[in-house]
Amino acid sequence: MTADELYALLQTELPADEAMAGDRLGVQIEPPGYTVQRILTCLEVTDAVLDEAERLGCNCIVTFHPLIFAPLVALRPYDRVARCAMRAAASGIAVVSIHTTLDAHPEGTNAELARMLGVTVERPLVPSKLRSGYGIGIVGSLPEPLVLDEFARHVAAALGVPVRYSAGARDTVERIAIVAGSGASLLEAAIESRADAFITADVKYHTFHQAHGRIAIIDPGHFEMEQHVPAALARIVRRIFAQHSVEIPVTASTVRTTPIVHRTLFPSDIESSTISLH
Repeated sequence: MTADELYALLQTELPADEAMAGDRLGVQIEPPGYTVQRILTCLEVTDAVLDEAERLGCNCIVTFHPLIFAPLVALRPYDRVARCAMRAAASGIAVVSIHTTLDAHPEGTNAELARMLGVTVERPLVPSKLRSGYGIGIVGSLPEPLVLDEFARHVAAALGVPVRYSAGARDTVERIAIVAGSGASLLEAAIESRADAFITADVKYHTFHQAHGRIAIIDPGHFEMEQHVPAALARIVRRIFAQHSVEIPVTASTVRTTPIVHRTLFPSDIESSTISLH
């Protein structure tokens, strides 16, 4: 199977016409004389993910975040994208991007995140005009209303990270809108869905102001909302292969790819600090 044939097969469930405008999909790197032998699914391609692919004997990476998004004007080793692209090609590893087609999938990024948070999915936040059940984001509900502070703590515990949040129109939340990753541009759609809370990432300060008193916003962080992607994507790829009698092994990456470190400071930490800012 060539890289193009693989991507064509993936589109049986992850069709390119469901992607958001301007996305970068499909085969991004294909070494000469290439055939797919073993696949690694990942959130994004990093040096550590390439280490993992080489260690496991995977000569194809199916990535959620495109490795190449903006135009490459130079191939220099200090740039992660250029460095990883050169290394993948030199190591005989193809890279295939699926990105927002997984976001739009009924069992994709947002549906899996909803399951992790105990939110029952009702419908896509922005339904597809092409396929039933597809669309960007989800709207769902909790089994019972929760006080916002309690729900925010629940999200933080489920995703393993401190969260930023702001108050909405009510003290309790039950109806939830979710857009994994950078979904703040869909704030008005979340409000129109009559959700009590909107969970998304990369929210700007002024967006919190815009939403305050209208809908609660909970921002757990970009990676944290998408950390489950490698496993979810691997399940879908395996199912596609089973339906088409393809026997290519698929492994989900276990690499934590975020460069961000979270640290919570307690009063004792601040008091004992010996650093002077004067």
